[in-house]
Amino acid sequence: MAELRRHEQRLTIASLEEAIRLLRSEKFDALTHEHVRAVAEYGSIEIGDEAFFERAFSAGKEAAASLGYALHQGRQAVLDDLLRLQATLRG
Repeated sequence: MAELRRHEQRLTIASLEEAIRLLRSEKFDALTHEHVRAVAEYGSIEIGDEAFFERAFSAGKEAAASLGYALHQGRQAVLDDLLRLQATLRG
């Protein structure tokens, strides 16, 4: 069970980092609900000439929820929360 938890944490951190990368990118302005849906279905997305969430192991549902919330509430509030979460997970 401990090994499963470590694996799950690695997936969460990778997905978190990818969401932060997108939220920091100028490409965020072109993010659509269709992109969010694709991430939720564990797919990669391409915005302009840049790919996001290319790794199939990204935790898509959690990332999509964060991106959807950022579309609704604004990028900076979600980015700030994810950066705090990232710092906590890294210890």
